[in-house]
Amino acid sequence: MNSTKKLLLTVYHQQSVVFRNLHIAKLNKEFKILHMSEIPTKYLLRGNLKKCSSTPKAFYSTFEKLLKSKNSSKRDSKKNKMEPILELCLSKNDSSRQNNYVSNNNIPSNHYVMSKKKYNEIRQWKTIEKGTSFNADTDFALRLLSYNILAQNLLETHSYLYKNHNYRALDWKHRKFLIQQEILNANANVICIQEMQVEHCQEFLVPLRKQGFDYLYKKRTNDTKDGLLMLYRPSQLKLEDYSLAEFHQTNSDILNRDNVGIVAKFSLRESPDTHIVISTTHLLYNPKRNDVRLAQTQLLFAEIERVAFIENTVNGPKYHPILLCGDFNLVPQSGVYKFITDGSFKYAGKGRSLDDISHHKLTNQLIPSHLRVTDNCEHFDLLKKRISHDNNDRYSRPVNDIDRNTSSYQNIELTKGKFAKFSSGTLSHPHKLTSVYKHKNDNGEFEATTHQDEWITVDYIFYSQVEVLDRYTLPTVSECEKLSFIPNFIVGSDHVCLGATFKLKKKNFDKKIQYLTS
Repeated sequence: MNSTKKLLLTVYHQQSVVFRNLHIAKLNKEFKILHMSEIPTKYLLRGNLKKCSSTPKAFYSTFEKLLKSKNSSKRDSKKNKMEPILELCLSKNDSSRQNNYVSNNNIPSNHYVMSKKKYNEIRQWKTIEKGTSFNADTDFALRLLSYNILAQNLLETHSYLYKNHNYRALDWKHRKFLIQQEILNANANVICIQEMQVEHCQEFLVPLRKQGFDYLYKKRTNDTKDGLLMLYRPSQLKLEDYSLAEFHQTNSDILNRDNVGIVAKFSLRESPDTHIVISTTHLLYNPKRNDVRLAQTQLLFAEIERVAFIENTVNGPKYHPILLCGDFNLVPQSGVYKFITDGSFKYAGKGRSLDDISHHKLTNQLIPSHLRVTDNCEHFDLLKKRISHDNNDRYSRPVNDIDRNTSSYQNIELTKGKFAKFSSGTLSHPHKLTSVYKHKNDNGEFEATTHQDEWITVDYIFYSQVEVLDRYTLPTVSECEKLSFIPNFIVGSDHVCLGATFKLKKKNFDKKIQYLTS
């Protein structure tokens, strides 16, 4: 055997040893998140190939560093250098369970107590100072939570994002307990969860079902493993209508992602004529594709419009109050945010990020016309039915249909003064939505809901036609910078939970007053 063949065999042998041991390490339960504290193997190997004088030495050096990584993980967990700051929002009657959990999971009690104190300083239910009054006879308090809980399969798939975390804090059993406790202690009527893994859904629901919650679930499309979960208390809210919206459209470059949404209409048990529409979604992550998020929002708003519609009036369509929440993967004052809060946004001529740039400029058409969704975020066929119904079928006239094969601007007259627009270059919607959070505290410091290269806000709660009574305060960026990496031993996700309480006027009370005074 010549030297060249011997070298090739040696390389093959060393490579087999490295990857065989990697496979064993991944199967070993104790080190199942081995790579979360180290550089991914391929990058480590690539670096060693550049540094070492021979290929066998590079493979040996890689294997040696992986073994050191495994041992250092043990030492780091014993030293417990990570000092978590966020704490569970536990009620007083949960103190015994809290103490048992701390001792059973080897969490230092002094860190736990200090963390709870700091958490209470950062996260509080703060009353909105607007002099808003509340009368239990005439008003209903609806508390909504929104929480991206980080699906375990996504955590493990993108393990490099959590390489600086303590791997024990990333275990699903540990994270599930923390998430459930924060949710239960908020005493909400409706809970909207993003990234709820399919396989974990039923076990996650056990304590929530015991507390009287029912739910809707929508998995993301195709081969994804997580989705949206909306929980509600049927003793207080009756589910009247709902839509499990899918944004994925075959043969559409802008809508070929697997994101989804839930839209639900509820009535109050104690006031059946009082309705509210609640929606949650998780939009595309890609930071560069605000155009995709805008298109997804157009489809979601079309479903919200359908479910929230009451009737046409001389002043325009009338809608039920709306709450919209979720992980929108966009920052305040960005293009999609302005569309949601302003009610209109011109996208034509802008780049994919919806900024004024010179390349990848958007045309007048955002989504294909064959989807039959107008630029005012309405279902075209539904508009035609409403007009026919309003005219009692006697005065209705044929309405031109959509040209499905063109991307040019279309302005179709439905009735006198009412048009359906397609490919106009501008999107609009009829809902006056406001963010619960102002994204800055009273001192002008920016708030944050997660960390994506930096601490930013991407999660929101929007509302219309209701009053905000209080909100679950968010940490500021400066406070977040003092936090340990999340998830940790105290907070169960890489996002923080949002929440707000709204005042809903009971309509049947108004009817009683009218009857008594007539």
